[in-house]
Amino acid sequence: MSHYNGLHVEIEQMKKKLERTVKEYMYNFRHPEVVELSQQLDRLIVKMMRYSR
Repeated sequence: MSHYNGLHVEIEQMKKKLERTVKEYMYNFRHPEVVELSQQLDRLIVKMMRYSR
């Protein structure tokens, strides 16, 4: 699997994890765990964008 495909899979998994966590905390987008997962997803997206250049 290429690095690009690996990042894509990791992003999709992180999105699902974030969705589950947001629901778990009743859509409290300021809950520390939700914020942390969101930031992790942001970092993965930035990596993907840099890789795509």
